[in-house]
Amino acid sequence: MKTLEYFYQNPPKNTKFIDRKVYFDDDKILLKGSMNSGKTTLLCEYLERFDNFLYINLEDFRLNSQSLENLGEFIKANDIKAVGFDGAKNGFILPCKCENIIISTTSNLLNFDDFTEVRLSGLDYEEFIAFYRKSYEARTLFSHFLARGNAAKSAFLQDFEITPFLQTKLGAGLDSFGIGILSQIALQIHQNFNGHQIYKNLKNLGKISKDKLYENFSYLQENNFINFIPNFNEKSMFKRVYFSDFGLRNALSFDKDPKIIIANMVFCELLKLESEIYFTDEVDFYLPKESLGIIIIPFSAPEIIFLRFKKHLKFYKQLGINKVIIISNANEANTALEGIKCQILPFWQWAVTLS
Repeated sequence: MKTLEYFYQNPPKNTKFIDRKVYFDDDKILLKGSMNSGKTTLLCEYLERFDNFLYINLEDFRLNSQSLENLGEFIKANDIKAVGFDGAKNGFILPCKCENIIISTTSNLLNFDDFTEVRLSGLDYEEFIAFYRKSYEARTLFSHFLARGNAAKSAFLQDFEITPFLQTKLGAGLDSFGIGILSQIALQIHQNFNGHQIYKNLKNLGKISKDKLYENFSYLQENNFINFIPNFNEKSMFKRVYFSDFGLRNALSFDKDPKIIIANMVFCELLKLESEIYFTDEVDFYLPKESLGIIIIPFSAPEIIFLRFKKHLKFYKQLGINKVIIISNANEANTALEGIKCQILPFWQWAVTLS
């Protein structure tokens, strides 16, 4: 009981964050999200709605297999109205009953009957602006977002703190082999994913089996480190990979290709639409439900972009696309041909209009 008493008497001091675009008030909640997406903050804000609650950090090293054995008895004896389990892993078994329960996890595989599932992504661009609280002009704010990534805490850190912070968090959640794989994945962001190439690269560094490698790919996906999107062509086996926190690429690689990072930024923004996302040879992101195609062309002039748009018009019609958005570094322009619109926008303008 001593461990439970400690957690009960020492709830986390939850500094008031800016409100997120996610809200829930159900009595049984399973909060799923990537590392550093802000799950703990939302979990604590939920618990603080109750006069008497218990917060349990499942990642606390001081917990052991016996720590939660008497949890039901402890809840009843202290008339606890809400319990929060923070950092549940796949396979976690609910050890108690309570009127209100919230569980946070990075695992996509963890499920409980009668729990409302809430998915939390990292900060979108509008949330980052609210968190960052700097009165910079739009292009400067964009450059800070580009450098920091969408982890909730990154908005509060100094520039020199971001990479060490992300590397420390990765080191706490992955072994050296997992980090090595993630570093190789960083070199394939926004490209056709090639697991065999990663195998060859890592094989040169030491003994490795393909089975173990692909188990790690699955683990990274199941725990929201990475996301795959398929080619819309069903005959194609290619898929592309993106980080849930686009800031991880800077923490894992010295390559600073802005187009790749912007593409990952765009992917992260699209997650909030909760819509199917594909890619094709001509379109970086294709959303059939929205009849939308998005292409990342940061530095080309509008005249060149419109020539490309005209060249691929037949293809857009075949896909049922009625709007093509070009994400540019700074340009703005519009055109339309045969009922299909083409709009060139800087990321910072496009992101704040995305519903």
